[in-house]
This record gives sequence, structure tokens and C-alpha cells, in this order.
Amino acid sequence: MTSSPPTSSATPAALAGLEQGMEQLKIANYYLRVALDQVTDGVVIVESETTDPKSGPKVLFSNAAAAMLAGADPEAGLRGLGLNDLVAGDRDATTLLQSLRLAVENGGCHECECQLQSLRTQGPTPCKWRVRAVFNSMRKLLNFTILISPVNTACSVAKTETKPAADDLDAQSEQLRKENLAALAQGIAHDVNNLLGPVTVRLSALIQQVQEHPALAQELQLVFAGLKRAKQFTSQVVTASKAKPRKHEPTDIAALMRDTVEFAGAGSNGHVCVRSDDNFRLALADPVKLSQVLQNLVMNGIQAMPHGGYMDVEAHNHLVGVAGDGTLKPGPHVRLIVRDRGCGITRENLDRLFRESFTTKPDGNGIGLTTCKRFIDEMGGDIRVTSAPNISTEFSVTLPAAEGSGSTKTLIPADSAPVPLKHGKGTVLIVDDEDDLRKVAHMILLRCGYEVVQCDNGQDAVKIYQSLFRTGTPPDVVLMDLTLRGGMNGTETAAEILHLDPEARIVCTSGSVTQEVQMIFLERGFVGVLPKPYEAGELTQTVHRVATMMKRN
Repeated sequence: MTSSPPTSSATPAALAGLEQGMEQLKIANYYLRVALDQVTDGVVIVESETTDPKSGPKVLFSNAAAAMLAGADPEAGLRGLGLNDLVAGDRDATTLLQSLRLAVENGGCHECECQLQSLRTQGPTPCKWRVRAVFNSMRKLLNFTILISPVNTACSVAKTETKPAADDLDAQSEQLRKENLAALAQGIAHDVNNLLGPVTVRLSALIQQVQEHPALAQELQLVFAGLKRAKQFTSQVVTASKAKPRKHEPTDIAALMRDTVEFAGAGSNGHVCVRSDDNFRLALADPVKLSQVLQNLVMNGIQAMPHGGYMDVEAHNHLVGVAGDGTLKPGPHVRLIVRDRGCGITRENLDRLFRESFTTKPDGNGIGLTTCKRFIDEMGGDIRVTSAPNISTEFSVTLPAAEGSGSTKTLIPADSAPVPLKHGKGTVLIVDDEDDLRKVAHMILLRCGYEVVQCDNGQDAVKIYQSLFRTGTPPDVVLMDLTLRGGMNGTETAAEILHLDPEARIVCTSGSVTQEVQMIFLERGFVGVLPKPYEAGELTQTVHRVATMMKRN
């Protein structure tokens, strides 16, 4: 008697439903990760049982805030570390492990205070650890979820010492607020860079195709210059909120001013007149932050003239006398003036302009001018305002001058031109969960002579690489996004590929990798870093460089 081969009991409809459910689960997991990265407290999830008594329960997940509190890279996080690695000493480790046990015994929750040990050079941070034991419906322990937040050290000793001064509490509260903003900035920069990515790649390639139409090319370059400033600004948002300030550099304000003003005033019914002195000095400034200040002041002026009108944006050489001028030191300076002829500002509101909580706009948040003042103060300059209601408002920004003088004569700075495309040969694997960016990058690389394979998750990336590797034709370059939707992240996927093929050439692509942490990824086996949003030329130049390096035997 012949038996028939076994058949699957799953119908095509059931398999399709399962596949759809898995995809929805991946999307939900991605959204959960993004949401947790916006949480201001550190969040870690650790295993329920200790596999290594020396390091303690392993971290299964950490959000960006937890990584930054511990001095780790937010993209890599704390996964794989033991809880004992995160506390300052044996005493704190014992306290934390006891808190885990008490959370189980007390029905789910317990709190303790331990010092969080930095993975870098700075000292430990006193933190409150809120432990929750997570059970399933059968009361089986699944894991522990822990919220970590810095504690006010002054308040911690208040029980045995004198009450802390209000100024100390304010300073500590401000420091905590800055740390929380840093974690939030990381998530915002990532999301904004994802939005900018496809537009930047496509526009940079398009400009190079329309060079025979100079007028159109110049219009597109103005838009492209704005995109480049947006890219620089997202990077500044992260570095300004958590790292030391950038070094100030000699900046040609006259050229920056013309470019910024034209972009900020585009589409409005206001007429902006731009003037500057001959032989205008260079300023010692941060050009990205200064561009943001100018954009803010020009847009405020335009909004103050809802029915249209005229604005002046001027740049003059300025000399501060030997007695100084407020916070300005004696010596050569440059002065920028932004003057509108709008509704003006009342006398009682003038002194409140640079306070974070003040705004006269129904939909305003009051931080625009506060940010401007902070940027100018960081550059060693000064910002002032005068106004007459229903006549005009004038902002003046004064900055230290650098040695040298001169200004460009073109509307578009030289560095706003797109990086030229680079043709080549080879196979490129693109791993990115942003569909638009992945498709545009695919199109650009095909046009430049490459064979391209693409996928949107780490599991498929490993399968594709393994399949090509077994046929003896592994990809010449892998472009690996660090933040992937569901399943493995980019760092984990790269580790799997490198385990399979130690010679794999993987380029890290991310919107939140700053220069300070690029070396970390190179040490993990990546051969390059391509920050998002990248241009078409930057993409092809990087792929060509990596594809032609370290040729296999």
C-alpha cells in the first residue's frame, strides 16, 4: 500500500494571513522602539535568569536615553552587557540584584538607588532604578523592565544634612533637562534625516542632469543648498545638546547672508534688501548656527508684515572701543542688522523676548529667539533689539571678527554644488527599511554601472549575503542602515554577515552617527560610514572607494 506524501495543513490564505501578521508585528516593534527612544528616562529590559553570575542578568534591550546615561553609543545600546557591568561596584550590584528579587516577591515592583557606571571616562551617576518584574498569564517570570533616572544628589543627602539651596536645585534640574533633551534630539534627528534622504539623493543627481539649462540649475542649487543646511542642522541638534561646542571658524557672512536670506524669504510677499560693506570682514562663528539665527530673524520679520512690506538685512564692519561694550570685548567685530517695517513690539515685551516661556504668537512656543540668543552667546557675540510699535523692529547681531576680509560675489556658496557621480562596477546590497531612500539609491547605483540587490530587514540581508557568498559572488559593498524595522538592527546584522564572511565590506549608513562615534563602528568591522542624508555623488563615491579596496584573493 502506497502512502501519499504528507501535505501541509496550512492553506494559502492562512499562510498569507500569517505573513501579514508577522509584518504587522515587525511594524509594531519598530514603532515601539521609536517610542521608547523618545522616553526621557533610561529604559532597559533584562533577562529573567542569570546565565553569568559574574556579570549578572543580561540586557536584552535599551533605549537611547539609557545608552547615553551610561556613555554608550545610542545605536549600539547596552544589549549583551550584564547589570553588574552597569553599576559602580559590588555594593551597588548587590543592592540592584536584591531589588530584582524583591520585585518578584512583592508582586512586581521595587525601587532602589545605585550608581550607574559610565562606560567612558566620566565618573558614576547616582540614579534611581525602578524595577518591574514582568510575568505571563501563568505567573511565569519573563523579564525585568527597569527605568533609570538620575537622582538629585543634593536631595539624597538632605535627610542628614542641610536643605539644598534653591540655586543648586535649579542647576541640577537644568542639567537633567539637557540630558533628556539630548535623547529626544537623537530621535528627532533620525526621523528628519530619513525624510531628507530621498530628496537629497534625487535632487543632487537631477542637478547634474540639467547643467545645460543654467537658470534651472541655479534654482535647483538654491533648494539643494537649503537641504544641505538642514542636514548640517540636524547634526548640530544632536552635538549641541550633548557634546562640546564646535570650534568657531572664519566665516564669510556676506555670502552666507545672501544665500540664507533668499532661501528664508522665498514664497513670501515681503521684499528683502540685502547690503554689506565693501571689504567686509570675516567673522569668527559657527556658520550652521548663524544661518539658523538669520533664518529665524528674517522669518519673524516677514510674519510681522502679514500684508507684505520691505525688510533690510545689512552687514557692516564694527569696532568696539577700548572700554568694551557690555559682553563684547574691545577690537574689530562685524554687525548684522535685520530690520522690518511691521507691527513692532511693545515696550513691556521687549525685555521678555529672549525668555523661553514668552511668545506673542498664538501657535508659538517661545524658543526661537531664546535659541538665537544662546547661539550668539556661544559665539562670543551679542544680540539686541529696538522697536517702535506699528513702525519697525530692528535686531542687531554683533560677532567677533576673524583675521582677513572679503566676500563672495555669487549667490550660491561653492560648497553647495553637488558631489559629482562616480561610475563603477560590482554588486551592492542595500539594507534599509526606508522604502523611498532604498529605491532612489538603487536607481542611482544602477545608472552608475552597479548591480544592486535590496532588502528592508536584517534577516533577509543575512540570507541574501549567504546565498551570494555560497555561489562565490558575495556583494562587493553592503550599505547597512543601523535602525531596521523589527528583528535585528544594523549592528547585529553586520555581525552576522562578518561571522559568515570576515572579508565582507559593510558601510554603516545612519542619520544619527556623529563624527565623535564613527570610530566605534570602524572598530566593529565596518569599512566606512556614510551619514544620512547623503547625496547621490557621496553615495557613488563611497561605493566606488569601498568596492575597489581590499580586493579578495
